[in-house]
Amino acid sequence: MQVFWLIVLMVSISWAQVNIESFRSDDKLSGNVMLSLSSNIGNVDAVQGDGSGNITLHTDTGVYIAVLKGGMGFLGGRRFANSGVMHMRYTLKRSKVWQPEFFTQADYAKSRKLDRRYLTGGGMRWVLSDQDVLHAAVGSSLMWEHEGLDVKIGDSHPSQTSQFRSSNYVNLKINGRATFLMTVYYQFAVSSWKDTRLLGSSEVSTPIIGKIKQTTTLNFRIDSRPPMGVKTSDIKLVTSFGMSF
Repeated sequence: MQVFWLIVLMVSISWAQVNIESFRSDDKLSGNVMLSLSSNIGNVDAVQGDGSGNITLHTDTGVYIAVLKGGMGFLGGRRFANSGVMHMRYTLKRSKVWQPEFFTQADYAKSRKLDRRYLTGGGMRWVLSDQDVLHAAVGSSLMWEHEGLDVKIGDSHPSQTSQFRSSNYVNLKINGRATFLMTVYYQFAVSSWKDTRLLGSSEVSTPIIGKIKQTTTLNFRIDSRPPMGVKTSDIKLVTSFGMSF
């Protein structure tokens, strides 16, 4: 029964780190649904899962991308992890090389004591290569970010912050019998360059039957100024199965 409710919840919430580059497509309308689930019974009784869904729509003037991702885990019948994110992005088709883009996002991650995070911003994307085998791009943007944190008593980190951040990324995609995708984000606060984040995602997707595929993803996150009790780095390895349309 716990596994059933976990799957239901995964469809409605999302993971707190989004690699938006993995959802770009040349098709007029495309999307993916991905689910992963693991269970341990014995010395440790744990159930953990992740889910995601996205839609990409091309119009004459631009590209719309909407993403929902989520994860939840139970240890001994008690929830120990919970995170979610909703991301929307619009990229203008003014040029095949220089592409203005605008985005907004809402997310939370209980493992990092993040109760809520809202951001909105815009910037420029530069396509370095757009071949069938190799796609490469870099991007830079300015975003406004608000965070609400569940900080401990005595923690010098503020419970709420509102500030501008610079967000910059490098993306590489190689297509073959399997698809390899890597994206690295570097973000820093405009008011303090020492307040930085380094986010990365690498994934390999392999087709199984028809539109069904298996994807292995490695995510990492380094935060220079986390709240008390939260480590500066996180690494997560996920194997999931999904369907494209």
